[in-house]
Amino acid sequence: MKVTQIYNTVNSIARQMWGEDALTTVDNRGIIALGESVLSSDTDKEKYLNVLADRIGKTILRTLDLELDFPNLLRNSYEWGSIIQKINIQPFSAKSQLAWEIGEDGFTPNNFAIDKPTVTQTFFKGANAFEFDVTIPDTMLKTSFLGATEYGAFLDGIMSALTDSMTMALNNMSYDAINNFVAEKLKAGNGVINVLLGYNSQAGTSYTSLTEALDDKEFYRYMGMTIRNIMKYMSKPSKLYNMAGMVRATARDNMHVILSSDVMSGFTSYLSADTFHDELVNLNGYAEFVTLQASGNSGIPNIEKNTKINVIPASNEENNNTAIEGEGIIGIITDREAIGIGYDDMFSAVDRNNRNRYSNMTSGCTRMWYNDVSENGVVIVANTHGISVNKSTLTFANPSADTQTITATTSPAGETVTWSSSDSEVATVSNGVVTPVGKGTCTITATSVIKGVTYKATTTVTVTANS
Repeated sequence: MKVTQIYNTVNSIARQMWGEDALTTVDNRGIIALGESVLSSDTDKEKYLNVLADRIGKTILRTLDLELDFPNLLRNSYEWGSIIQKINIQPFSAKSQLAWEIGEDGFTPNNFAIDKPTVTQTFFKGANAFEFDVTIPDTMLKTSFLGATEYGAFLDGIMSALTDSMTMALNNMSYDAINNFVAEKLKAGNGVINVLLGYNSQAGTSYTSLTEALDDKEFYRYMGMTIRNIMKYMSKPSKLYNMAGMVRATARDNMHVILSSDVMSGFTSYLSADTFHDELVNLNGYAEFVTLQASGNSGIPNIEKNTKINVIPASNEENNNTAIEGEGIIGIITDREAIGIGYDDMFSAVDRNNRNRYSNMTSGCTRMWYNDVSENGVVIVANTHGISVNKSTLTFANPSADTQTITATTSPAGETVTWSSSDSEVATVSNGVVTPVGKGTCTITATSVIKGVTYKATTTVTVTANS
């Protein structure tokens, strides 16, 4: 099993989450195990030196009291080996009952029909390792403490800080696994629901940003309705919510529901009701995020900063540096098996160098995580990016009918649009001009890629007769 060193990524994500750095692209190629592909990268760690200054006075040890933000993503060590294998078995299709054809002309019995099950295997292999180190020189401490008790408390504080650093790194890399899954969905344009555009269309409003809509309590009602509906839809067998075209159904208690804390605060403040919130909190996989990737390094964090990602997804080829720049990501609902994290070999150790009179303290672990895009997942966004078409349906009397034109509008305006037909034997399309070919129904799709994110709008085309 290949182990990838990821300390540089861990440090970069931490600085963004702390507000020390602005939102910076996180390259997940070689970091997130995606299906059968595991890539690798290795970078140099930035060197640093900490110096403890002499002082006189009272010592207060300050460490962080941390715990895992998404414990439901965690897999235990027995679920992880050097390789994880997932076997998927698809449902079967019904066939005609031959008993009702006995006696008809041309009846042929089939005593030994063979129908193999559709079974797929997905492998997730690879692990990532990082550690935290601190060196304590004796001579630096000689005049800094009043006695052995204070010195011992200082060393205990350092060990606590190392443990906190490990927990923080695990949390931040959990966010990275979540962000990569979101980036993969945005890249494919699969299972992405835009509640801001939906609300503008339904309520007749013209909000141009998420911030504008946050003072409208009816917007929260619309979001709540949408989230409840998505959860109901995902619990029924469907191919719509995964990127592998597999029939999936996700039970309510098997869902990860991760929502923006800013949005949930709005529900409480504006709706003054616990029904929606309790329905989510009672789910096994419910959690909230304050910041997805970065809080920004200027001004107080707000929902605009907290709901952005800038990620090169794991599925990109090595020479494809296109980042997914998602905005207004306020919710993620996935199957439990869509995102997995785990860690093993977590350790803390102290090594003493008596010759040079210093001690090295180290904490580290082996970290493993994956995204499975064949599992159900929906990303809820609230932004004005997208594409729309001026006609939802087109009808042609026959293949000889005149062509008709669909107009696509992108936001921001002027983005490139590509066109496709789901069945070229029914109709074809070129630059929005639809030409009938034969009787039937097909879907015309207008697609635009904006900041790496794929947006689609569709028109249903029907040709009613052959001639």
